[in-house]
Amino acid sequence: MNDNLNNPYNRYLFTDSPAWDAFPNEQKVCVMTEPLCNPYIKARNYGMARPYNFMMNVDQWGRVKNRIELLMAIRFGMEWDTKQYPDSQLADLGFHTQMYIRFHQYVLKHSIKEAAKIVAEFEQTAFKVRFLSAFAIGDLLELRNLDPFSQGKSALTNLNSLKKTIKKLNVTDAVSELSSLQRNGGPLHINREMFKQVFKQDYNPKMIDILKSQGVYKGDPINVERAAFEKNH
Repeated sequence: MNDNLNNPYNRYLFTDSPAWDAFPNEQKVCVMTEPLCNPYIKARNYGMARPYNFMMNVDQWGRVKNRIELLMAIRFGMEWDTKQYPDSQLADLGFHTQMYIRFHQYVLKHSIKEAAKIVAEFEQTAFKVRFLSAFAIGDLLELRNLDPFSQGKSALTNLNSLKKTIKKLNVTDAVSELSSLQRNGGPLHINREMFKQVFKQDYNPKMIDILKSQGVYKGDPINVERAAFEKNH
């Protein structure tokens, strides 16, 4: 797959790229906690947002097996409302390079927290409501009202798996999965390798240089560096 990548200096996403299929959708996002987010009671508690979703499709999200990483990615996406940017910015591979690298730093920052604190944060009603009411992937817009006839079997399986993730996480599992992220020095799945799968090219070199000069980019996670070494030797 990586032997057929496009020129990394290409700055813009081709119009026929499969990544466009996962373009973030504008949607209602609950900005408060239950029961105030009941649309029949107080519709004003909903705002329109378009969370960043790494331009990943449902199958690609389904490959993220580390639940802490998955939940961090969802929360990271909620913190970046792409509705505030022009649509042309989502066609800019320099922008996506920056977002993937910033997520790497986000994981490093939050993975130093104690497992119990991480679990407590993800168990908060506010996070659950936001996740269940409006997620960044178009196919996940309304998990509670998902029409099974509109999805393929594989996609539906992944949707249900993602939906159950926040219910399964406990402190014991969190300790193990946090340790895996720490040992890897960053994301196990949503990293440079995933970027190549999504966009069919490597990180934009000019953006890497900018982020290096800012002290943001300090290298890739260990599994990515290992894969690059094995490919070249």
